[in-house]
Amino acid sequence: MKKVLNVMAIAVIVFASCMKDSSSPQNNGNNSNSTTITGEFIITKFTDNNPNEDKTASFSDYTFTFTADGKIVATKNGVAVQGSYSEKPSHEGEGAKLTINFSDAPLNELNKSWQVDLLSDNAIHLSDDDAASNEVLEFTAQ
Repeated sequence: MKKVLNVMAIAVIVFASCMKDSSSPQNNGNNSNSTTITGEFIITKFTDNNPNEDKTASFSDYTFTFTADGKIVATKNGVAVQGSYSEKPSHEGEGAKLTINFSDAPLNELNKSWQVDLLSDNAIHLSDDDAASNEVLEFTAQ
């Protein structure tokens, strides 16, 4: 009887460890919870607090380069401004987060700990974790 209980306990542990967390964002197709970002992107959608106030045009001339060491460089007309980003993978039912930080305006309008909704080689879709805020930030690969 004791052996049967041990086998059942091991089976439950193995089964539980293999279950996929449905709250993890879509990513590069590798089914991990990692949100590693690298490459050049442009902003294709940005709404801040008021969904009727689309601020995308304020960033239309910028190219954003994400590096593997946590830097994000915004370049406009040959002038580069460095900021930072940090990633937090999904964990225990909480979705993955991407925190962006720039010191100067207008780039500091992007500063926030964003929820990662989609992450691929071609797109990054972020939103506020409070759905009522309607804040959205979307990048598309260049």
